[in-house]
Amino acid sequence: MGRKFTYTSRRELPPEQVTKSIAAFRNPSKWPEWNSTAKSMLATKPESIDEGDHLAIFQMIKGSLIETKWQIKTIREGDFFCEIVLLGEGQSRNERAIAKGLKNLKISITFLHEKEGGIEVHASCEASFVLSVFSRQINKFMQNQSKQLIDDLSRVQ
Repeated sequence: MGRKFTYTSRRELPPEQVTKSIAAFRNPSKWPEWNSTAKSMLATKPESIDEGDHLAIFQMIKGSLIETKWQIKTIREGDFFCEIVLLGEGQSRNERAIAKGLKNLKISITFLHEKEGGIEVHASCEASFVLSVFSRQINKFMQNQSKQLIDDLSRVQ
């Protein structure tokens, strides 16, 4: 059995900004405009994200093409909130699987568009016992992933 890692970032934002962020997140064709790491992206549907959809985000890191695959697990919506849960389906570098020791990678993004609302990003995963030796790097990865997503969504125009 492995070890579980989690990290949560929150940022208070005006309701109008949160509404813009939801619209940008739910439209895959807009991702390269606001997401600083998604230079290219494929999605089940180009103009909307719904439960069960799949996303593939492509980025270049140190000269290698990295593909990260996600499934939209759930979308819950109410009058003043929207919660979207993404499940990691794997990552590859130059078409070879990487990060095999990370399991159940999940990102939950909650948009609260009312006074004193904002955006919360919660990332979690499990690491194999062998990989948990690198707990400092895994914690940093979870922290960076949460903060980068919240920073990008906070800057949506």
